[in-house]
Amino acid sequence: MNSYQRLFIFLLCALALTCILSPWFALGADEFVDRWRLERYPFSRIFNRTFMISAIVLFFLFRRFLKIGKLSGLGIVRLRQGRGDLIIGWTLAVSSMAGLIIAMSIADVFEPYFRLSLSRSLSRAASALASGVFAGFLEEIFFRGILFKELLQHGRRVRAFILANLFYSAVHFVKPGEAYFVDQFDPLAGFRHLFYTFTPFLDPVTLLPGIFGLFLIGFVLSYAFLRTGNLYLAIGLHAGWIFSLKSNRIFGNYTRDDLGWLFGSADPKIVSGVATWIGVLIVLVLVHGLTRNRCGLAVGRSSSKEV
Repeated sequence: MNSYQRLFIFLLCALALTCILSPWFALGADEFVDRWRLERYPFSRIFNRTFMISAIVLFFLFRRFLKIGKLSGLGIVRLRQGRGDLIIGWTLAVSSMAGLIIAMSIADVFEPYFRLSLSRSLSRAASALASGVFAGFLEEIFFRGILFKELLQHGRRVRAFILANLFYSAVHFVKPGEAYFVDQFDPLAGFRHLFYTFTPFLDPVTLLPGIFGLFLIGFVLSYAFLRTGNLYLAIGLHAGWIFSLKSNRIFGNYTRDDLGWLFGSADPKIVSGVATWIGVLIVLVLVHGLTRNRCGLAVGRSSSKEV
């Protein structure tokens, strides 16, 4: 059994566990928000978080089955070694988003002002930071440390970049068309949700700008991993971009729903805009320059073949 088959079985097991556990987590989340009078979580968010938890648990339980050794083999070195890359990645991501917000303000599609109270601003910033760190760390381990590296070791470099990042971009659209809530315990809710998550692909044309934008982002993250040999630069970039996207409305608001072709007329907003694509390519050039003296990722001979 090759590594792709093992990874596919792992994903199926993680999805099955998620479908079983997510209704229970939804029930617990409802009790929690009712007690503390908080905003309810849509089932899609609970399902996604449950999948991450399930994948982490199964990953550590079945590392031998996946034939994955030490975390250093996935690009997770000691923080002392990768701290500089983490800071650089975070700084590049946040700076690029700040530049984009300035451009949006000049174009009158974003009005800058402090729209929330101090306490709500801090709460939203903390939530955005937690989401960025959590998603950045987990997604980089999976998409770059496991998937991209496996493709590099068993094929051509260009194919690894294309396949890994097409998958990365497409996965972000595997979700139901509308957010909904589970009002009572439903043991089949997870399986039903999994079925409806593929409905966005019924209209593939509208997805193309967003898929292309996410593909470019994934390409930069993969390139950062390839050039540094560890995941910290990619984690910093990933976490910084998520933090910026989730916290930018602390400092203002969009003046209209449709941001246009320049800043994103399709979902996800901003990511599907041409200005963002240009910004991501600028970050790619900066990553190339900042890593020009690095040893890079050590992979097998087959991964260095020319197309």
